[in-house]
Amino acid sequence: MKKRKTLAMGLAVALAVSCLAGCGGDDKKASSDGKTEQVLNISNNSVVVGLNPLINTTGPDNSAFNMVLDPLVKRVTRDGNTYEIIPAAAESWDISEDGLTYTFHMNKDAKWSDGTKVTANDFEFTFQKMATPSVAATNAWLFDGVIENFTEALYDQGKKPEDIGVHAIDEDTLEIKIIHPASYFLELVSSSAYPVNKAMYEELGSDYATSETKTVFNGPFKIESWSQNTEMVVVRNDQYWGADDVKLDKINCKIIQESGTAVQSYINGELDVIGTTDANWGKTIEEQGESESYQVPDSSPEFFMLNVANEYLCNEKIRQALTVAYDRQEMIDTLRNGKGVPIYSMMPDTVQVGEKTYTELVGGKNHFVQELQEEIKDPKALLIEGLKELGKDPDPSKVTIRYASRGTDELSKKIAEWMKQQWESVLGINVEIDMMEWNIMWDKIDAGDYDIATGGWGPYYNEPSALLQLFDPDNGYFNAEKTGWSGEDPKKYQELLNAAKFEVDDQKKAELYLQAEELVVKSGLIEPTYVEEAPTFVKKYVKNYFVSTVGQVDFSKVYIEK
Repeated sequence: MKKRKTLAMGLAVALAVSCLAGCGGDDKKASSDGKTEQVLNISNNSVVVGLNPLINTTGPDNSAFNMVLDPLVKRVTRDGNTYEIIPAAAESWDISEDGLTYTFHMNKDAKWSDGTKVTANDFEFTFQKMATPSVAATNAWLFDGVIENFTEALYDQGKKPEDIGVHAIDEDTLEIKIIHPASYFLELVSSSAYPVNKAMYEELGSDYATSETKTVFNGPFKIESWSQNTEMVVVRNDQYWGADDVKLDKINCKIIQESGTAVQSYINGELDVIGTTDANWGKTIEEQGESESYQVPDSSPEFFMLNVANEYLCNEKIRQALTVAYDRQEMIDTLRNGKGVPIYSMMPDTVQVGEKTYTELVGGKNHFVQELQEEIKDPKALLIEGLKELGKDPDPSKVTIRYASRGTDELSKKIAEWMKQQWESVLGINVEIDMMEWNIMWDKIDAGDYDIATGGWGPYYNEPSALLQLFDPDNGYFNAEKTGWSGEDPKKYQELLNAAKFEVDDQKKAELYLQAEELVVKSGLIEPTYVEEAPTFVKKYVKNYFVSTVGQVDFSKVYIEK
């Protein structure tokens, strides 16, 4: 057995922190005993949808769970743009020599916020619920084809949830069996398997976690109050096994939808942390001399999704014409004040296969968008070729494509208007903008009711399959029902991803991923655009607020210094 207590990892990227915005007072008040008040107020521009980690898994949801729930292990950020996997609900773990069995030894001091013990049974129950079809657990697809019998239970193929390879040996020992070695498995568990309390879930059923009073927490903080569209307040969880080392007493998580409003509040001394792409705001903040500033490219690729069930987008040449009809660096310069990195692959260059980056292993051959740009000198002519292949009127002005925005804020409007101008001026088509909130857009995607939508994804672990499996035609988050993708290519795509699961040679695995990526990127099923690289400003009195390209803020280590 190979013993593991912590798993440290670092990325060779410049020191930085993420764009999570925050708010708090510049003039920190002293408490009655003379100590600095340990209160941090953070903000987000999107709401926390719900408190049930089985079904609520948006970015804001996961950020909230990061504060109030301990998975078996946690992927947290450290200084120098590094991250590490640390013990959480499990104090240590063993990995079998063949890499197929993980044995987690529970932290015997871990408790839920109601004082009851956190046990291996809670995690066994959590995974079994994820594998229960009627629960419709949002992250279940991530363990499809990974945990033994999970697929067969999830899709009702002769196995029951209790048959999956997750077993509580006793209340202090959890065993998980997987079907192929997965170097990323601990990262996957850390980011997508937040636990539910078995006893309370069995008591409340569908009412579980419908409010902060109908759930319990095993993380460093617990939710004191929650108003979905306004604010979530979390306070230190005195039942947490590491409560004595948690410095913050309270975190007020406010919803501030307009970035300008948040930045102005930071400048006025009401914010502790802010991310902004506006150069003028950044200059004003720097002139105050009260902040540390950091910058890092995000690990979450932005992309456009094209619905190939559309009467025009079913043609590859038309999709490719749309892909190359704009300059990605110009897009960043115009819309994000240069604060971003253009991507020409589905994978940011920080994504790894083993010890090396995917891009390095494939020699940069994954930059399929650049390849298309070199091949296609006249996008409009290619569009016309595609129209003729479809038997359509070859006049581009007769073509109308709908564009679904991912929000109604200022940036979403700017992106929509810029893309409309680019596609219309270069290709001669008509683009109709459908402005909608992000959750409505995702509902439209789920129903296949869109032409082009603004996609994007924060990978749950740092490996190409975290992004590629999104488009598995059967079980991916963006499956064929959502993308309209059919024919031989999706079958081949699935075969390549399955082969990669069992390939132990990193070079060969990367080459399989390369073939799979070509099928979705070079064909124009998706259009990679950029990753964010917004500077983040942190007030100097906020200590240990580290964010890396990959990983969550470790709020249990953050504190306010007088």
